Amino acid sequence: MEIEILEQQCGGTEFVPRPHRLHLGAQNAEGVDRLQFILPAAWVGCTLALYLRRSDGVQLAAIPLDADDSVTVDRRLTGSVRGQWMLAAIGSGGYTAYTRPGSYDVYATLPTDGGSEELPPSVYEQFVARVLESAHAAAESARRAENGAADTAMQAALAQKTADKILADRTDAEASAKRAEAAALRAESYAPTGGQVLSVNSKGGAVQLNAQDVGAVPLPVQPLPGEMVRILSVDAATGAVQTDTTPLPDLRPYVRSETVPTAATPGAVRADGQYGVAVRADATLTTVPATAAQLDRMTEAYAPLTPALLPYGVKKALTSAAGAAGWSAQEKAAALLQLGADDRFYSKAEADRKFGMGYTLPCATAAVLGGVKVGRGLTVSADGTLEMTAENLDTVLGFSLAEKLNQLRGVTDMNGKLVYTSDGAAGKSNKTMTVPDEVDYIVVRMAVPLECTTIATTGGVAAAAAADYGCTRIVRGGTAVAIVGGGNTYNLRDGVYCKGEALVKVSFAANGTVNIGVVDVNLASNDNAYPFNVEGYQYV
Repeated sequence: MEIEILEQQCGGTEFVPRPHRLHLGAQNAEGVDRLQFILPAAWVGCTLALYLRRSDGVQLAAIPLDADDSVTVDRRLTGSVRGQWMLAAIGSGGYTAYTRPGSYDVYATLPTDGGSEELPPSVYEQFVARVLESAHAAAESARRAENGAADTAMQAALAQKTADKILADRTDAEASAKRAEAAALRAESYAPTGGQVLSVNSKGGAVQLNAQDVGAVPLPVQPLPGEMVRILSVDAATGAVQTDTTPLPDLRPYVRSETVPTAATPGAVRADGQYGVAVRADATLTTVPATAAQLDRMTEAYAPLTPALLPYGVKKALTSAAGAAGWSAQEKAAALLQLGADDRFYSKAEADRKFGMGYTLPCATAAVLGGVKVGRGLTVSADGTLEMTAENLDTVLGFSLAEKLNQLRGVTDMNGKLVYTSDGAAGKSNKTMTVPDEVDYIVVRMAVPLECTTIATTGGVAAAAAADYGCTRIVRGGTAVAIVGGGNTYNLRDGVYCKGEALVKVSFAANGTVNIGVVDVNLASNDNAYPFNVEGYQYV
């Protein structure tokens, strides 16, 4: 029999046996089976021992595992009809680990000593036999505990901690033996001195004991799915039992495992009727389909819809939805058309009946009235209106018409983004400069604004200039006459003088070259110049 020890993380590290409940065959059988343990990786190199506690409370001495991590099933396991078991692992550095306790049981066998017919033992005789069996088992446990240190290799390998544990087990076993012997003596004092048992609980003959006779509780009524019967009290005089039912949050003290089940981990679940599932009397999990009354109410959050009620459910959904929320005319028309309930349109079958079998709507032409298909750039509304929208036009053109119009307006207004600036000076010879490719047009501006002061040489007064005076725009590939210079004559730098404003021809070639023409070939020897600034703009 293979038993796998699983390492799990549940707040702390747990070692869970699977299976945890062992059925070990016949009572008092030995050498028939072996328990083969499949251990976790963390237990490699550890010393392993099997601990047993019988149903009468007697705890046996630790049983060391063989070299192949197994142990033979003998009377230490089958001597009692049931009990608990636990596996311990002790390693270096103080490592000590235990599995969750499991349980084991065996089935009773027929007597094998003699063939004479015997009367079945009474309840009292069974109790005496159990007490004697417990006394014998306790004495045997005490003997094994006393000889365990010398007889098993487990004691040589275990550390002081394990030795202390064995000593404690031996002490407990001796105490249990003494208690069992005392109980046996008490039982013998109550046993009849001779003859057969005449009555049990004042009943004679073939005695049938009920739950009250043996101090048990009667079978409760079947609880509702997802609930459990809990015993609140038992009247010792009458045997009356007071019970109630508890929902899931209170079931944890009464179930063996608190593992929350997942797709990979099994665990206890409960059925909740409000979510469409239930448990039959034979513990079969089933679904609870919706009824016509539930579909009429339409209040349950979960109720499976079976094929038998599907047409009724669809009808209820449509009729209820129409009354529960306002439908637009377009939604109503689409729903009627989908269901074939719109009398404004003919189905093919209706058209065949009205216009003759095999009727086909002809394609519309310039001369023939017929059907058309809605192509790109067109939209048909619920009432059949064909229209073209700005969105449809953008789809046909492949670009946003509004954006293109804005770009065109920017070109015509020369409302661009400044991406380049430079400066220069016109004189008695041609000058050139090159602007970047992203520049779509340039603006030539006077470098020195006109002054509004009295001109001493003439005695006149210069008029105030407009805001765009001395500002000339030229597109790529264009030519214009620009005003350069500005202001009175003054020294620009190192003997280069400005001689007021002047007109000069400026061209902006397609390759980005800006050419500034000659202002005056007869300039004085002091090389007067006419400065200007160049700004480059890009359309957005």
